[in-house]
Amino acid sequence: MTDAMAGFATFGASFQISAYSQITISDGADPTIIDGDDISNETPNDPTQTYLGNAFFWDYTIQVNDGVNTYSIGIFDYDINGNGTSGGVDAEDGFFIGFIDGQIPPLNTTLTFGPILDNGPDIDEETVVPCFTAGTRIATPDGPRLVEALRVGDLVETADNGPQPIRWIGSRTLGAEALAVRPKLRPVRISAGALGFGLPRHDLLVSRQHRMLVRSPIARRKFGTAEVLLPAIKLIDMPGVFIDEDATPVTYIHILFDAHEIVFAEDAPSESLFTGPQALASLGEDAVEEIAALFPELLSPAHRPRFARHVPQRARQTRRLLERHIRNDKPLLTRH
Repeated sequence: MTDAMAGFATFGASFQISAYSQITISDGADPTIIDGDDISNETPNDPTQTYLGNAFFWDYTIQVNDGVNTYSIGIFDYDINGNGTSGGVDAEDGFFIGFIDGQIPPLNTTLTFGPILDNGPDIDEETVVPCFTAGTRIATPDGPRLVEALRVGDLVETADNGPQPIRWIGSRTLGAEALAVRPKLRPVRISAGALGFGLPRHDLLVSRQHRMLVRSPIARRKFGTAEVLLPAIKLIDMPGVFIDEDATPVTYIHILFDAHEIVFAEDAPSESLFTGPQALASLGEDAVEEIAALFPELLSPAHRPRFARHVPQRARQTRRLLERHIRNDKPLLTRH
C-alpha cells in the first residue's frame, strides 16, 4: 500500500495498491470457511489453517470504494514465528489483505476506507445477510402480516419488548441465474413443525445465516442458558430442515429495530436484523449509509451491538448441541 494511513484503516482515508500477488493456504479443518479469531486474543480458531506451515486467519473486513464501486477487503493475520498467536509481533497483524467475492480494483486505483465490517468470527465464504424470504408471515399486534407488506414505522411483536416499530427495511431478489452461480445463496427451508410443538406453523424459508431461536434443556446444559440463536444452515441435519434447491426467484427481506429483537416468523421465534459487522458487510454501501443515518454509532469502532440471545461462537459447540438433539430425538423448541 502506498499510503501509511491504510495501516490504520482510518475512516475516510485513501490509499492505493501498487501490486497484487497470489498465495495458497491449506484448507484447515473445515474447507467451507476461512477461520478467524473470535475472542480478540490474536489466536486462530483453527491452527491447522496454514500458509507455509504457520497459522493464517481472517481478522476483520473493511469496506472501501473508488467513488463508483464498493469492495470488501479481508484483513488476514499470519503467525510468522509459529508461536500460536499473531500478538506481540507487529508485522503479523494484517500481514495479508484479500479482496472478497473476486471483485478486485485495478492497480493504482485510489481507494477510500468506509466502515470496518467484521471482526473475528469464522466467515462463510459465500453468505447473504440474514433475512426472511418474501411470503413469510410476521406476527404483529394486528395479526400475522406478510414480511413484504411491512413498512417502516409498522409495529411488530417481539419476545422481549412487546410491539416495536420497524426502523429500516431492505430487500434483495435473486433469480435463477444468480442462484446457479452462487448456490450458497439458496435459502434454508424449515418445514412446518420441524422445530417442535408445531412450529413453524407453515414452511419457513430464510437465508442460511439467519438465526433461529433454540430453546431446550440441552442448550441450558451446554451454554448455561436455555435459549440460544443458531444459523439456519446449522440446523439442516434436523428432520424437515434442508436447503431448498428449487426456490427461485428468492426475495430476501430484512427488518431492523432499535435493538436486536426476537420476532415471530410463522410463529417460530427468530431474529431481526443484527447490526453486527458481518451483516452490514452484506448489505451494500447504500444500505449501510441509510442505516448509519439512523444509527450513526454503528460506524464507531467502539460500537458493540448486543445479541438478543446468546450466540455460540464455536462451531464444535453448536455441532454437539444439535447432535444431542438428534440422538435423543428432542425438539429444538420446548415450551416456556
